[in-house]
Amino acid sequence: MNIRHSNGGYTLSETLIVLVIFVLLISIGPNLYPSFTKGMENRLFLSQFHEDLFYAQQYAISHESLIYLHIDNTKKVYTVSSYKEGVVLERSIPEDIQFLSGTLGFSFHFNQYGNASKAGTIMIDTSKGKYKLILNIGKGRFRIEKL
Repeated sequence: MNIRHSNGGYTLSETLIVLVIFVLLISIGPNLYPSFTKGMENRLFLSQFHEDLFYAQQYAISHESLIYLHIDNTKKVYTVSSYKEGVVLERSIPEDIQFLSGTLGFSFHFNQYGNASKAGTIMIDTSKGKYKLILNIGKGRFRIEKL
């Protein structure tokens, strides 16, 4: 009795070898391009900072209170706080990112309508370039632009 198996598939050992090679390439790849990972970290931080500004604004509207944002370059943190609840959010700032005081300074607040206390700019200096946080007067709009 001669049984013939011809399914055209791969054996378990062949599949595992390919899987191990794939995992090694994926894990080694980002370390080969440190400037790419540093640029990605900067973009992720700026995106998170932008989202935290939205959060602070929405928190002020929903809780009908003043919400303060303060940037501390010496401790490398920024905090979102309220007189009622205290610190609502605190995040660290990466070492290679520096906030530079523009016309806005290092702190401002959102009122119960979501409007910023003052209009102006804060410069953000990263290893991959300079950015500018712009707070518009009136409607509480803000944006981060690359210079």
